[in-house]
Amino acid sequence: MRIINFKPKSSNTYTYWDIKEESVIVKYMHEQCKPLFIKNGESLTRLYIESGGHSYKLCSSNRGWAPTLVIDGIVMHTVMNDPLKYSYVKISGVRIRGVVLDCCTGLGYTTLVALRKGARRVVTVEADDNVIELASYNPWSIHLADPRVDLMLGDIYEVSGWIRDSAFDVIIHDPPRPTKRFTALYSEELYRIYSRLLRKGGLLYHYVPMTGVKYRGRNVRRGVIERLRSVGFIIIGENEYGLLARKGS
Repeated sequence: MRIINFKPKSSNTYTYWDIKEESVIVKYMHEQCKPLFIKNGESLTRLYIESGGHSYKLCSSNRGWAPTLVIDGIVMHTVMNDPLKYSYVKISGVRIRGVVLDCCTGLGYTTLVALRKGARRVVTVEADDNVIELASYNPWSIHLADPRVDLMLGDIYEVSGWIRDSAFDVIIHDPPRPTKRFTALYSEELYRIYSRLLRKGGLLYHYVPMTGVKYRGRNVRRGVIERLRSVGFIIIGENEYGLLARKGS
């Protein structure tokens, strides 16, 4: 676990729509989500990483839209709408205040929304350094360098051991869909940790991916509700994107 001194490198980043090279335009013209590039001298390099048997890339579905992150072919945000606007919609009903924990930083869009909605400080946790590397090239992620943001690289279970009880007013939990790689982000153990980290009456917003409503025969949302209640959370709201819960007494 370590605190990241986030250094944006996005001044040399180009979207598909910035490119004038005919061969590049033709190569990617039929892809729904168009790649982003960096320029090395006169040559273009696609923003793509292969590491530890996994692949990571940035792409954008429309001119002017914030990019999305794709890991192992799975979209982390959305390709149907502007991912940044989508982040606003997901937590539109959440009253953001005080100190916020944002789990699963990704490209930092939730952190940006939290700051704009009134967070005094945001502690944002990302387990994968490849994701932070791509975010550094994303022009829509530069706010991760904001002095009000503490960017932590590490597993949320590990990071939580260094945080005092009742440290947060709001927790935003924005996990990928519950594939085998990410099931620990939907566990009762994690929800118990969140209860410890929240102040009395604090709010937890838990994004539940639409693709995971019924995943491999399991009702993911129902399971999340049951586990949250089992550790003392009170469900106070739902929308099509997730759940809003309050820490009980």
